[in-house]
Amino acid sequence: MRRRSLTLAALAATAVPLSSRRALAQPANPPRIVVPYAPGGVGDMMSRALAERMSPLGGQTILVDNKPGGGTVIGAQAVHAAPADGQQLLMVAASFVINQHLMARLPFDPLRDFVPVSLLASNPHLLIVHPSVPASDLKSLVAWARGRDASYASFGNGSSGHLGFELLKKAADFPMVHVPYKGGAPAIADLIAGQVHAMLTDLPQAVPHVKAGKVKAIALAGPRRAAALPDVPTFAEMGLPSFESRSWYGMVMRSGSPAESVQRWNQALLAALREPEVRSRLEQAGLDIIGTPADEFGGFLRRESARYAEAVRLSGAKIE
Repeated sequence: MRRRSLTLAALAATAVPLSSRRALAQPANPPRIVVPYAPGGVGDMMSRALAERMSPLGGQTILVDNKPGGGTVIGAQAVHAAPADGQQLLMVAASFVINQHLMARLPFDPLRDFVPVSLLASNPHLLIVHPSVPASDLKSLVAWARGRDASYASFGNGSSGHLGFELLKKAADFPMVHVPYKGGAPAIADLIAGQVHAMLTDLPQAVPHVKAGKVKAIALAGPRRAAALPDVPTFAEMGLPSFESRSWYGMVMRSGSPAESVQRWNQALLAALREPEVRSRLEQAGLDIIGTPADEFGGFLRRESARYAEAVRLSGAKIE
């Protein structure tokens, strides 16, 4: 146990110059980040960027272990079932707190059975429509959708894009039928093809299609306009100052993990987020870098859980 504690201490000793630290032998149970998504997505990319930077800082390799499936439940359950030894982080996004309101038999409680480490980054959702939709702003879109068989896509039933759109429908008082997809790429592909009319999606995914004229951007669900699309107004500018919808990414650990381990991982993650190479990589992907203390992320998780509980209730979505 003492050797393991020393290993974790070495991992997070980010204030010590790299040249003064010696690489440690890889332990039998090396530190790892469990990613509950398939390789290639934003959460996977971020995990690998952080692991690559934290590995030389700590003198040993930090593994990235993809465990996709079950709406992120498989990966989360793997960490929940692992020893509380401070060696495993879990990459989480909105689904982490959404699933408890969607699933009747979730095998863990995200707020009770995990401890927060840090909120890392987020990106606002962008409301896009097919070019055939005769709307250039939210008001004209709402007027067009009323009394019409209009539909919107999402990157999954119960996803942040789905529930965000349900909150938008309530805030702006208009109808649209939900069409769920298995991911953002097929959803945008069908929107471009005209199979659906609208979508709330991650800003980085939408920008190339907006610039190519394949979709129209209506409004951004963030506090300020995006540098990549400076002509697209925010929802606040269109009269909905309280509406927000976004994707976010953070790290948690299994409850019972040593408090010192949580703090050391937090310090290591924040140090990696300050690295220019990491910042550039994440910002180029359209992410807003955050980095918070553990307790601040805990408050954020509780607020997001309450907000999505209302969105699930409005949508009527359930997963058996």
